[in-house]
Amino acid sequence: MIYVDAQASTPIDPRVAAAIEEVYAAELANPHSTHMAGQTAMKYVDDARRTIAQFFGVKFNEVVFTSGATEANNLAIQGVVRKALQSMERVEIITTPIEHSAVLEPIQALKDQYPERVHVRYLSVGESGVVDANELSEVLSDSTVLISVMHANNEIGTIQPIRDIARLIRKWKAEQGSAYPYFHSDGAQAPFFISENLSYGPVDLYSISGHKIYGPKGVGALIVREGTAIQPLFYGGGQEYELRPGTVSPELAHGLKAALDCIQSADHDAIVTEMLTLRNRLLGELLDIPGVLLNGDLESRLPHNINISVDGLSSETAIIQFDLAGVALSAGSACHSGAFEPSHVVEAVAGPDRAKSALRISLSQFTTQKEIDTVIHSSQHILKKLS
Repeated sequence: MIYVDAQASTPIDPRVAAAIEEVYAAELANPHSTHMAGQTAMKYVDDARRTIAQFFGVKFNEVVFTSGATEANNLAIQGVVRKALQSMERVEIITTPIEHSAVLEPIQALKDQYPERVHVRYLSVGESGVVDANELSEVLSDSTVLISVMHANNEIGTIQPIRDIARLIRKWKAEQGSAYPYFHSDGAQAPFFISENLSYGPVDLYSISGHKIYGPKGVGALIVREGTAIQPLFYGGGQEYELRPGTVSPELAHGLKAALDCIQSADHDAIVTEMLTLRNRLLGELLDIPGVLLNGDLESRLPHNINISVDGLSSETAIIQFDLAGVALSAGSACHSGAFEPSHVVEAVAGPDRAKSALRISLSQFTTQKEIDTVIHSSQHILKKLS
């Protein structure tokens, strides 16, 4: 099977797998126990937290471990909004229509629970899928408590100008003399490709996930900058600065650390360059097929992402045909238990017809030239036949 669905989940890097196995073999105790065996386990957790903090340029105590970006997004959004509702009668959230469901659904849940108190505004993205930061200044208000804009899109790969957004937010807060709004970004897709130092304050909350950066599934983190007013979603322990109760896995934390170490290795830039070269070759061949259209911006885009729509194509049928041909790709997000739904992201930027025929191809660092040859051949056969 040729795997070109890396935005759903990256294959684990062998170096990461070896690091996790090494920790499992140590048969560690609960890292939150005070005895020596527990403290030996906690050293792995602390080392991982330190690596994450250094990677993003934040403080050690600003890193909160979670089960992944979905939990991190929920903690950021619900934690901030519920805290604000303790002192404000009406709150507003600003986001975009092309966020991951792990952002849109928690926002909708809050709106459903507090229909008279929680209000939502959606920034326009246009065909490019890129936010115009200047639009934000037109919609900010005294009741805005949270802005959530994904760093890099999980379906069309577009990269958002989070620093421009952050500058505008900081300016507005300074003028208003307000601690609100906080800026959250779902960064799950970004760290492997985008070096983002958060020490300069571009965001207040930032979500990451291990299995999007060649690390293990089941672990991620939420970066919470000091001073951010937020409350936990769960109770029952004082772990993770009382924001996320439960035992942290030293094995998975160490795996996340190893994945970030790999990103900082000497050969990383060459790996990304090769991925971009392969992506561009494949994209050029796909766009030569009649009826194929690219979704999203070409320039402000992750270097391993392709998202296309094909006139007359059914995404669901095409995915099955590619699967039978030994190629694993998708129509978009893999977070709906395998049920096919047209992409809300493509629908927002290109309309419902394009959404029904959208295909996402996302290369991994292990994708080879030979595999690209096969994907090109399969695409030429399948897309011409089905469209």
